Amino acid sequence: MNISFENLEKIDTILDKLNALEQKISSEKRWLNVSETAHYLGYSKDHIHKLKNEHFLQGVHYHKKAGRVLFDKIELDKWVTTSLSKVDTKEIINNVLKGVL
Repeated sequence: MNISFENLEKIDTILDKLNALEQKISSEKRWLNVSETAHYLGYSKDHIHKLKNEHFLQGVHYHKKAGRVLFDKIELDKWVTTSLSKVDTKEIINNVLKGVL
């Protein structure tokens, strides 16, 4: 395998960029309050509350702690990137519960 010296010289630059990205990712806030979540997703706070009640799952997308609602940024990213054609998880849970009760 032949590797040119030009490419070897780029390794330090690549490592510097990877380290910068890693620092940025690790310094970002994971848990967001309602206002931060609204800003992050580009929705109003009222719409965030509606999403919380209709689409988000407690213990997955958000957690209640000491009277506050905190949203998990990682789970929000997953929710945003999933296909809209997928069946709503809360709808499935409600249908199962209706069948059990």
